Amino acid sequence: MMNEQSEFKNKVKQWLKSHRLDYRWMAEHCGVSEITVRNWMSQKNIPPLKQELIERIMVQSPQPGTGSTGTLPGVSVNASMSLTIQLVPELFRKLVERAKTEGTSPEMLVAQAISQLVSDTATESTVQPLRSRTVELPGTR
Repeated sequence: MMNEQSEFKNKVKQWLKSHRLDYRWMAEHCGVSEITVRNWMSQKNIPPLKQELIERIMVQSPQPGTGSTGTLPGVSVNASMSLTIQLVPELFRKLVERAKTEGTSPEMLVAQAISQLVSDTATESTVQPLRSRTVELPGTR
């Protein structure tokens, strides 16, 4: 009979496959290296806090086919419970240049664009700058 770790690892592997994701993606979302995830999946036990994090990731991420991906060359968008936008260096440089020209930050430009997409009545005063934060799990210090 499989133990709980083995069952969980199989569930994670199936989930990654069904979402067309890989160990590198999981490693980035867990704050560890890809080799660490590979070791977890092949031989080592997943630490309890990381297992909880993986479970949350699996619950909060969109079901297959419901995720969003960018349609512009050089743009990748992943939307689940948050929004991640990855730009090739050239597009990022252009975004930074435009932000400088307009006297704002790249984050504010993106926030304004999103606000305009979701509401015709969005005004600059209703748009708050995006903030990045790092979540530290207990025992990771």
